[in-house]
Amino acid sequence: MSTHRIIFISVVCFSLAVFAGQKPLRMRSKFPQLRQGMTGEEIVKAIKEARRHEQKNKKEVMMRQAWTSLLRVTKQEWMRIEPKTLKVLYLGFEVNVGAGHGGRNEQAFHWIRPSDSHQGSMEGKTRDQMPEGYRIVEELIDLLEDEKSTDEGIRKKIDALQQSRDKARMQLTKAKQELAAVLTSRRQEAVFLLMGYVD
Repeated sequence: MSTHRIIFISVVCFSLAVFAGQKPLRMRSKFPQLRQGMTGEEIVKAIKEARRHEQKNKKEVMMRQAWTSLLRVTKQEWMRIEPKTLKVLYLGFEVNVGAGHGGRNEQAFHWIRPSDSHQGSMEGKTRDQMPEGYRIVEELIDLLEDEKSTDEGIRKKIDALQQSRDKARMQLTKAKQELAAVLTSRRQEAVFLLMGYVD
């Protein structure tokens, strides 16, 4: 028998011996847990939610891989950088928080609220769960859509939104400094500088 065959047979036998006593791996189902008595509508909703959650997880994994590759860092190093990156990102949103709009004419015009966004950071959140700026935007739109609202009421919300943006701007400056403090290479510094995450 050749040396290669002996090595191959030894590896196979060793592998069988190692894995023989182990429990089979449990694969996580891609489908949601369905309960007895669920209506058709509840089942469809559960499946859609499971798919949305799976897509979100895939997107997060892809983003993590892209960041680690771009910055040339390990997963452990990225875990130290990521929370500070996300803080800068979300505070950047709060500095410019507002609403979009749709419709091509006066009859079709409508506001697109932060809570209406199906892929944004406010997706699925109630007003109470939103950061201050987003909540104020929602309340300001309520006033603009209410025929009985007063200029004084609108002015108060405008002031509140401007104060919220100013507060977020100050927090953003500090968050950028905190991010810069954990960067360990010129490459990392250059990447975040180009993206506006550090000054």
